[in-house]
Amino acid sequence: MPEITLPQLVADLVALRHTGGYRFTVQERVLRQFAEHCWREGYADGSITKEALDGFLYSRHLRASTVRRNQLALRQLAKHAEAVGWNAYMPVAAARVRAGHQPPYVLSDDEMRRLFTAIDCQAMSCYSNKAIVDPVLFRVLYGAGLRVSEALKLTLSDVDTSVGTLRIRDSKNGEGRTIPITGRLTALLHAYIAAAHPTCDQDDHVFYSRSADRPVNQATVYMRFRDYLADAGIPHFRGGPHPHSLRHGFAVANLRRWAAEGSDLAVMLPYLACYMGHADLRGTQYYLRLTADAYPEVIAKAEIRFGYVIPTPAEEKS
Repeated sequence: MPEITLPQLVADLVALRHTGGYRFTVQERVLRQFAEHCWREGYADGSITKEALDGFLYSRHLRASTVRRNQLALRQLAKHAEAVGWNAYMPVAAARVRAGHQPPYVLSDDEMRRLFTAIDCQAMSCYSNKAIVDPVLFRVLYGAGLRVSEALKLTLSDVDTSVGTLRIRDSKNGEGRTIPITGRLTALLHAYIAAAHPTCDQDDHVFYSRSADRPVNQATVYMRFRDYLADAGIPHFRGGPHPHSLRHGFAVANLRRWAAEGSDLAVMLPYLACYMGHADLRGTQYYLRLTADAYPEVIAKAEIRFGYVIPTPAEEKS
């Protein structure tokens, strides 16, 4: 067994790239995520197997361009691992994919009701705690607009049910934030924590499978979500509903509510961007396009005031 661990190997490669003058920021995040994946799945140090790579690259619902980016980063890690004496499988970098942009799927109000009915109807089991975890996990994704990774990283110390806030650490853009949540969601989390975390260790992950020191795996969340779609009679297809659709639904629901209330979206959009952890307004502005497509009668109320940030399909491609 070699003395160096996979996290140390990643840190060594990152330091080497930084010394060479490369930013290597995105690649570093991918490689650290891969190291966390190997730790969660129990892969031993000393080798990088095809099974470990395939599980990380292909078990999640990722765009082809994201998969290719991850492949290129992992190829560098595999070469570095071989240089220090590890046995490392070399992932094949797929050809660059140029495809039309697939707009995110927004669940309708009826689909959302059917989905949560299916999630809430799971039978209790001595083999799995999903009947307790999933109704709360998926409501946090929808009710707070979190990324799946952000929800799974939550520990008990990040949840303050006395004031109703969630602390998001190490998000996609590398910045943390503290967000308020509704009283209803706060009460749900309070009851869930009391039931699922009787010892209440502040370092425990809020959403876990077998033990509270290990969060639910992202691939597991995706597979369970597909099962719930089937139970709800909602078809799953390429570009169709996936867990991130709940985050899209959060944004669109708020834009619909603000438009219906006559709020000025030019004022509200920056608040939504900050709440959702977007690096700038571009990501949040895209939700205006989704709202305009799905609910044209609502967005028409705001188009005169704010139409300049609702891109046309032609503008989105430019």
